[in-house]
Amino acid sequence: MQILMYLRKPMHLLAALVMLCLSACSMQFISDYDEESIAKMLDVAKQVDAFYLNLADVPTEARHYQASAAHYNQILVELNALKLSQEVRQLNELTVQQVDIAISLWQQDISAHRESDGISDFILNRHRQQFHRIFRSMILGERAKATSNNA
Repeated sequence: MQILMYLRKPMHLLAALVMLCLSACSMQFISDYDEESIAKMLDVAKQVDAFYLNLADVPTEARHYQASAAHYNQILVELNALKLSQEVRQLNELTVQQVDIAISLWQQDISAHRESDGISDFILNRHRQQFHRIFRSMILGERAKATSNNA
């Protein structure tokens, strides 16, 4: 009887409903942690890093686009596959956006190399570091899902 009297006050009723909802359901706003995604991200990151390291071994004057075209395309295929694997996961829009950024930057690198038919040591190192940061962010974001979904 005292409980009914307590719940007649609108604020108390609202508080009771909120408490009931909070204890009964939890909402998930991000995708579940996926170890396979981390493995794919690391694999593509290694391919990008190897591409730039191998290109750094080529003398600057010999870094023609055509010699790298197949490697650029191979990595673009891997990036597109990574995007597809992330798109099919529910609530994974942030990771898809990160992969889109990587694809866009990769395509810009292809265009710049094709147009100039060369790439300097400075640009090569800058782009290598840029992709390192992008993949690091993707991997850390995926690892954070493990802790946030378990909370």
